[in-house]
Amino acid sequence: MSLLFVNACLREGSQTERLARMWLDRRAYDGEVSELSLSKLDVDPLDAVGPSPVAAYSAGVAAGDFGHPLFSYALEFAQADEVLIAAPMWNYSVPAKLHAYLELVCSQGVTFDVDETGAYVSLCHIKALTFVTTAGGAAVDPLDDHCFGYVRTLARQFWHVPQVDCVAAWGLSAPGADVGALLAQALER
Repeated sequence: MSLLFVNACLREGSQTERLARMWLDRRAYDGEVSELSLSKLDVDPLDAVGPSPVAAYSAGVAAGDFGHPLFSYALEFAQADEVLIAAPMWNYSVPAKLHAYLELVCSQGVTFDVDETGAYVSLCHIKALTFVTTAGGAAVDPLDDHCFGYVRTLARQFWHVPQVDCVAAWGLSAPGADVGALLAQALER
């Protein structure tokens, strides 16, 4: 069993990272845990600037050749049995670096494919995906946000992950907030 921890916490002392590590400690995962810290990686959105990563990406997908470094994240993701994504909610969405990473993970022929009817077919091994997030402000409806809602849609539509959960703590910047208690409560829900 392997767990991929995608750490999209970009600030030192991140409460989201603290909550994710609490989740990992409580979980006492008995398999291999590999952490991918996006703040330390050169993950950029696919675009046509420079040596045209979008052209190399498109050519690789069309040819079924996934040897280009652009596909390394998708190949690692597809092999995980479980995924933990930790990302703070920024402006009701995920940090841009996580969005860019997920663009690369959503690689046709690596993490998903399309059958003859046009339906998405998962090529992943993932049995469970947990999304950990925090926000300084009040709670939002997870069906309306572009944070967990976005990740949940990818997990269900592309990768057919049977168990998709969210661990969220809100109101961490409210005057007098007991951050430790709010994080502990998030783990109990």
